Amino acid sequence: ALTQPTGNLPIRLGGWILAKVFRRTAMEIEIDVASFRTLSRALSSRSSSQSRSATAPSCPNVIIAPTHRSLYDFLIVSYVCFALPELGLDMPHIAAASEFANIPVMGWLARGCHAFFVKRDNDTKHDCSLKENLTRITTEGGHGPSFVEVFIEGKRSRNRTFIKPKTGFLRCLAEIGSECIIVPLTINYEDIPDTKSLINAANHGCSDNMSLAKLVNWISSVFAGSVNIGRVYISASDVLRMSRSTGKNIHEFAHAIQSCHRRRVMVSNFHIKAASFALELSEQIILEALSELDCQIWPASSAMGRTYPQIPDDCDLSLAWPAMLQFGHLLGPFLAASHPMWSSWISPGDKILDAQVTSNKAVSILLSKLSMRFELAEKSVDAAIKYLQTKGFGVPEEVHVMQYLPSDVPVPKFLMRVALRDKLASIVSRTNTNVGNFSSRLSSHVDRGFSNQFQDNSNAESFGAWGYQDSCYILNVTPDGSKHVIMKGTRYRISGKPLTELANFVEEELNVVINPNSLTFPTCNVLRSVPESNLTTDSVAEILSLLSNDESRISLEMVDRARHGTGHTQEDMYELRTGLIKLRLPDAVVWPQNQEEVQALVALAISNNWCLIPFGGGTNVTHSTHCPNRVTDPRPMISVDMKSMSRMLWVNEEDGLAHVEAGITGIELIQNMEKLGFTIGHEPDSYEFSTLGGWIATKASGMKQNKYGNIEDIVREVSVIGTQGLISHKHKAEKSSVGRSSMGVDLKSLTLGSEGCFGIIVSAVIKIWPLAESRSHESVLLPNFDSGMKFMKDLSKMYAMKPASVRLLDNEQFRLGQALKANPSRYESFRNLAAKKIGYYLGNLSEKSVVCATITFEGTVDEVKMQKKSVCELTSVHGGILAGPKVGKAGYDLTFAIAYLRDFALNYNILGESFECFVPWSKLMQVIRSTKQRIFSEHRKRALPGLPFVCCRITQLYDDGVCVYFYFCTNISCVAEPSDVFSFIERAARQEILDNGGSLSHHHGLGKLRSPFVRQVYSQGYIHALLAMKEAIDPTNTFGARNGVFSVMDTNNELDRI
Repeated sequence: ALTQPTGNLPIRLGGWILAKVFRRTAMEIEIDVASFRTLSRALSSRSSSQSRSATAPSCPNVIIAPTHRSLYDFLIVSYVCFALPELGLDMPHIAAASEFANIPVMGWLARGCHAFFVKRDNDTKHDCSLKENLTRITTEGGHGPSFVEVFIEGKRSRNRTFIKPKTGFLRCLAEIGSECIIVPLTINYEDIPDTKSLINAANHGCSDNMSLAKLVNWISSVFAGSVNIGRVYISASDVLRMSRSTGKNIHEFAHAIQSCHRRRVMVSNFHIKAASFALELSEQIILEALSELDCQIWPASSAMGRTYPQIPDDCDLSLAWPAMLQFGHLLGPFLAASHPMWSSWISPGDKILDAQVTSNKAVSILLSKLSMRFELAEKSVDAAIKYLQTKGFGVPEEVHVMQYLPSDVPVPKFLMRVALRDKLASIVSRTNTNVGNFSSRLSSHVDRGFSNQFQDNSNAESFGAWGYQDSCYILNVTPDGSKHVIMKGTRYRISGKPLTELANFVEEELNVVINPNSLTFPTCNVLRSVPESNLTTDSVAEILSLLSNDESRISLEMVDRARHGTGHTQEDMYELRTGLIKLRLPDAVVWPQNQEEVQALVALAISNNWCLIPFGGGTNVTHSTHCPNRVTDPRPMISVDMKSMSRMLWVNEEDGLAHVEAGITGIELIQNMEKLGFTIGHEPDSYEFSTLGGWIATKASGMKQNKYGNIEDIVREVSVIGTQGLISHKHKAEKSSVGRSSMGVDLKSLTLGSEGCFGIIVSAVIKIWPLAESRSHESVLLPNFDSGMKFMKDLSKMYAMKPASVRLLDNEQFRLGQALKANPSRYESFRNLAAKKIGYYLGNLSEKSVVCATITFEGTVDEVKMQKKSVCELTSVHGGILAGPKVGKAGYDLTFAIAYLRDFALNYNILGESFECFVPWSKLMQVIRSTKQRIFSEHRKRALPGLPFVCCRITQLYDDGVCVYFYFCTNISCVAEPSDVFSFIERAARQEILDNGGSLSHHHGLGKLRSPFVRQVYSQGYIHALLAMKEAIDPTNTFGARNGVFSVMDTNNELDRI
């Protein structure tokens, strides 16, 4: 590399690296020097004419056009031009795919080695940058030739068949009027490392996009000695001349280049053995057939002491087939009559020359065996399509059918994919139906925009999606075709930063292809099938009279009623996003401003026989704000929105107490207390929108439960307006609470978890704490979930000294978190990758099993120091490594931004949901394992498209167990009634949790969604006791939300129909 006559620093450095790579991966790389003589003669003849005449035209530019079977092609051609200048080839300008440009190190090396970048799989005749680059390159050499390397097939053919050539590059050359010499270069491999990526793509839908991580993994395997491509043989065909006039016959010219490639293909014993294995034929028959077809046999090797790549006895057919197809182009023409599609696939544009050759017995046997395999691929595809059609998928998508292809037939999946694409094209042309995207049929009914009332209000809540209007994920496509997700707004740590890995992660994990141009379920506010309000004009007037005739505090508008009649389950979002509301909605929404108005409203409801349903932040995921159907309860329904009651009534700093109205949101309460130097210690994931009253009604829990407790530990007293009036404690002293007392049945216990069925919570006295002296974060990486669980169990034994918040993410959720990292600079990307590799190596961790615990410390300086010391010791005990406070802080902050993902995914036919439960330590692994398996089983049983993505995390820690969050999402393209199907699977998962020892809910409550399970968790006697209590407290059933146990009053529960 240092002694070559030409080459800049990147070229010499690259040459030095490549020499080492080739020695480790190839047995030998042989160049047919004699085949380059025609190029030398062409260049020397033009040079001679130039020397004789100053007016002679400049030397033609040289276009090196190799076959493209592997990423090695880039490396080998460049190295040959650099290391063998006697061939007459200067270092070429390489037309490389644009994805390489942004890879750290590789992008720099590629540019230094004269690469320029074009869009892969793009119509290059409209690529302005390509024309500009070619004009610059072909004119910068003066009278000398410029050298350009291009792959006319456009992309790698990892299965070794010839691909129909792309003509955009050649057409562009013709248009700029540059005279060129085309050098068709054939690179023959025995084995290629790219075959495994072909198999992964076919079997698992994995993307083959290059990245720094994949490059590092490949280099690691090279130096570990696990890459062996055997021999490589490079030869050049006679040069072809190209001028402006060539553009008239550009397709013929492209096929002429490819014909040159075919004539130089060589076959070795490795390929023959692969064919023998794939087709179950003797090597002798194959050799005879190839001899009859005038196939070039690889010259004997001169390398000594090197190991040939082998075809093992238990070889995967998927690995043998690409090696066999090294000579597939020789057989393609003979299949043109019987199997035209396969003939075109193996050898596009080729024509049979001698039909009589098929009379040869060996050739006939070979063709017969090959035809049988092709027919078997077609039959397998037909069977899979018919199976899916029986499951309700009339025209399934390609990726969906691939999932259900048989695995026990002697045909690789990539071959079946070829048959599948032809079959689907035929089905679509017959039925004139757009393949896939069942849900897109709804889009014609959906208004894709917001009305004015949903715009330009950054603090307003989104309609039909989680979060604020100014914050949401959007998908962008970069000029090189990459899909980047970005979060709008400035609220969150990742806002405004491109998330370059998220779309790829989703596509790989769910085995889907995201179409950026198709918004399947855009947020909408056009609602249909919603009856008008049943509330009479007189009734509205009565309500207005108790609201001081403030018309802004009562609404019969459809949008307000839809928002208040739903929560944030996937079913709610699905109905709002499609606009097809099946639910019964409240007849009116009312916003009281004080306790007296609430009491007057309750009295009015009793006298008019109305049903009142309290509404806090609307973040429930249990259908608790759904109205009972009209058959069950025909009364008018009124939603009582409490958010206008958000005052701080008093604060007693000495006792550490505050009296607060129930409609205050978590974020308001936290901010108000922080101004006074206090914290409430309660931070549920939904705290930006959920309210104090909602926390009490659902018996909520927050992220910092380990330190501050759950809502039942924080709330001291509750005031409720019921049908009998105000239900509360009485105090003779101001700003005080009864504290811990023994005075009979506790009022607080009646309201915690009551879910709006006993009355309307109007205020509460809560415990407050001084702001912590010290607050910091940490993160721990552990080898697997089992070691992570043991680490968490030992942390739980720290009792009062537990960190404020500890969350253990399983491997799937940890990798999702990694995909949500903002795009780093190239230097940071390289540094982070190096740090990760080193850390994983030192900690004996694997990317496929590693789990992560994110930790938040709060307390005095000494407490935090002690907690950190204990965490460090436990990390060492359980074989983990500290990943640093930056990762811990990022994990904590991501909690709030990750909530937006579900509704973003719904834009692209992906439906998701989370659900939680309490699980004893003794049942933890069993519950998690069984629940995940049940979801996969239900998904498979319904033949749903793609793969389900299931992950979990452990959050709150207790002496006897933990809270477990499950996350589940799946592709719903082509699925009829997808929301109902999803609900079936979720209910099956919930049943699995109960069957294996988990609870029905840890902190979300029951609502109507989980009410069908109450008879499994409560005795009949307890249910009767609660119903009797309800009858005593609310004899008119004014608070008839029918949530939880009280749903048994409704024999036609909405979930019974699902």
